[in-house]
Amino acid sequence: MLRPAIPNDAAQIAAIYAPFVDRGVVSFESIAPDTTEMAQRIERTLETHPWLVAENESGDITGYAYATRFRDRAAYRFAAETSVYIRPTEHRRGLGTELSLALLDALRAARFRIAVAVITLPNDPSVRMHERIGYQPAGRLPAIGWKFDRWHDIGYWSLDLGGEDPRPPA
Repeated sequence: MLRPAIPNDAAQIAAIYAPFVDRGVVSFESIAPDTTEMAQRIERTLETHPWLVAENESGDITGYAYATRFRDRAAYRFAAETSVYIRPTEHRRGLGTELSLALLDALRAARFRIAVAVITLPNDPSVRMHERIGYQPAGRLPAIGWKFDRWHDIGYWSLDLGGEDPRPPA
């Protein structure tokens, strides 16, 4: 079941995210946020952007997806950066795709124009999932992130959420 996140989900979301910070380079954060920080992030994000969670039959969160401001300049206000994280036990079951598609629908409903995914490279599973749902490669920044004593590249992928009218909402 997919539903909007609430701050009370923060402990489970933080637990899903922590290994990506502590043991991997998918996230360039160096310290995993605790429950309090994650609850604050959820609250701040929901003021302007969607944040969704996937729950299993037991009510446990198995993954989440959210969007944030792409950049701070006003001209970028119709672009959203998207992220999706899935419990490792749930990988390769389609949950990332399901959450991502629902997130894109929520962004369209909110009249965002462009979704941007930033992926640490190499990450073939994430690249395949994003391209399968319509994201297109938009660029690469080599050796931009330093984590675990080495440089890492990132790639940008974008998806036009457009619609027929290219003008932004009033």
